[in-house]
Amino acid sequence: MTIPILIITFPTDVHAFAVAEALRQKGATPIIWCSPDFPSLSGETLRYRRGRRSLQVRGPDLDISSEAFFAVWHRRIMSAPDRELLHPSDRPFAVQQCEVFRRSMLQVLSPEAFWVNPPLSSHLASQKILQHHEAIRCGLSLPDTIFSNDPLEIRDFISDAGGRVIFKTLTPTSWKDDEDRCWTPFTSRLAENDLVADDLLRQTPAIFQMEVEKAYEVRMTVMGREVFSAKIGSQDTSKGRLDWRLAYDELKMERMDAPDDVTEKCFLLMQRLGIVFGCFDFIVTPNGEWIYLEVNEMGQFLFIETYTGMPLLDAFSDFLLSGQSDFRWPKREVSIRFPDVRESVREAILASVQSHVQLSTLRFYEGEKPEG
Repeated sequence: MTIPILIITFPTDVHAFAVAEALRQKGATPIIWCSPDFPSLSGETLRYRRGRRSLQVRGPDLDISSEAFFAVWHRRIMSAPDRELLHPSDRPFAVQQCEVFRRSMLQVLSPEAFWVNPPLSSHLASQKILQHHEAIRCGLSLPDTIFSNDPLEIRDFISDAGGRVIFKTLTPTSWKDDEDRCWTPFTSRLAENDLVADDLLRQTPAIFQMEVEKAYEVRMTVMGREVFSAKIGSQDTSKGRLDWRLAYDELKMERMDAPDDVTEKCFLLMQRLGIVFGCFDFIVTPNGEWIYLEVNEMGQFLFIETYTGMPLLDAFSDFLLSGQSDFRWPKREVSIRFPDVRESVREAILASVQSHVQLSTLRFYEGEKPEG
């Protein structure tokens, strides 16, 4: 009997389709649930009858009536009400109802399964203020930071920082303007004369952080108790010194070992946040101090394999198959690598986009090292 593993994602998610193919080759039965199909293309029902609950999900390439999943990869959960069908004044109501339904449903879906990550914990861990608070409690070193929409506090913070700070959004986001141009904010340097008028500044709270001098940066991918750390040479690039995501075409990475005390603090932070998987970002200063920036509870990892050769796809598929929150990957011969499945993944995605709802503003880097 094969092992059923549910993957909740979107139709162009390279990570989801790569992991699904790896699981398939290892004898498991991956089931991909394209979440943006809800509500336009999928019908989702929780039925309570005579004190018993049952689930029914019907959509393109999907018919779920059993919750007997061994593991659930809570990769990306979305909903996409059809804006063209709805009157503009009704859209906020439809969006709210879909989001509440989805959050509630996930809390009761397949409670016996191994979740990566548990829905409520994943939602809480994505809150930058909460994870910042807990990271301090765990003993990690962090830059001086304010989360604010108060113009006076923001201006005072910039002044105290010597005139320049780092600006970040509270959550990754993309949107389109009236001319159909897509915008995605990255980490940026901010001076006081860059600020908009106070009334406008109040409208969008954000993260303002003391700039930290970098020797290099680190992406640490943690699966249970297994750690894969990559040294990122961001300071050797022309475009990625502030945000290395802007320099994929010139970036160099290499495998490295993180200090034991740092990894133990990361394990503690994951325990406090209730997650079993996370991608940690660090700055390492010229004097060797590790400065924690954030943990992404469902971060990207295939690009790390592409740049460094570390077998993260093989390890992550084994992680799901293990069902263990304290997973340690046995040191053995690698059975599958991302390049082995890249072509089949492309074919699966091409087929997927024909029948599922796509979100045109969705932007994730998916592990393809740029050519050239």
